[in-house]
Amino acid sequence: MKYKKEMLVSLLICALILSFTQLAPAEENAEGSTITLEVGSQTLIDLTPASFSWSGINPGVVGSVKQAQIENIGSTNLTKIWFNVTQPTDRPYGTGSNGSYVASNFVWLARETGNYFAVDRLEFNETRSLVYLTDDDGNTPPNGTKYAYGRFRNATGDIFWMLDKSSGDCDGANFYVGDEAHTKTATGSVDFSGCDSGLNNDPTTNCRFGTLTADAANNYCWADVNIDGSNYTIAVDNSTLGYKVRWSHWNQDLPGADTATNDETFYSGTLYPGNSTVANITVYVTYGVAQGILGPGTLYVIGSDT
Repeated sequence: MKYKKEMLVSLLICALILSFTQLAPAEENAEGSTITLEVGSQTLIDLTPASFSWSGINPGVVGSVKQAQIENIGSTNLTKIWFNVTQPTDRPYGTGSNGSYVASNFVWLARETGNYFAVDRLEFNETRSLVYLTDDDGNTPPNGTKYAYGRFRNATGDIFWMLDKSSGDCDGANFYVGDEAHTKTATGSVDFSGCDSGLNNDPTTNCRFGTLTADAANNYCWADVNIDGSNYTIAVDNSTLGYKVRWSHWNQDLPGADTATNDETFYSGTLYPGNSTVANITVYVTYGVAQGILGPGTLYVIGSDT
């Protein structure tokens, strides 16, 4: 009996030892490694959405407003943001071909709060004499040998412009703009024989003129212009004098933009990596556009870290 009791006690002790062994916590050990990461310097910008579309917009109508998010997806601070667009290579008006127009040439932009301006609208001179226009010398229609003339078009009407190309060089040439728009119901400013001085002055009910300044590096001449109450910088192509005139407000790559005051950066400040700003976008469908789907165009956003 004594042997059995001792054996029973031994078994109980072994069971307790096994029980305590199973319930004891497992041992742990940890060691850390230092992580280092250096991010490279890269300037990147993103425009979302990737495409914009308007349909069924009649001439003389402004399209619905759409919004674009402009994000700094790079690693450097963006200090300036501006835009440019693709443009037609030849005069589309009067061709009857909707494909010869470029959709991006009709884009107007605004900040989240502010006025709309054409990004960089390209206009061509008139090839057909306009019998109701009078040039600075009093000729009606204008003397086509001395003067080139055309329109700055938007959705509400056309403002006529005129260029004295008689010297064969745009540097120092007189440029004229009308004060009142030509619409379906109003003749507008069509007599350029007695214009007031000061292209960048506020419009009245007459017309204004001033001289162009050369940007020899780009073979263009430029001037700041107040047209129909909106501030633009114009750039006149000297190689095809009077054939093409660009009207820009948001394109810092425009000839003369380094000196001009009316051609703004869309954003100036510090846009940190991961932050964004917004642009309001629409189209101003002018009079005289052929029906159908226009030729595709591209809106570019450019960011700079300097």
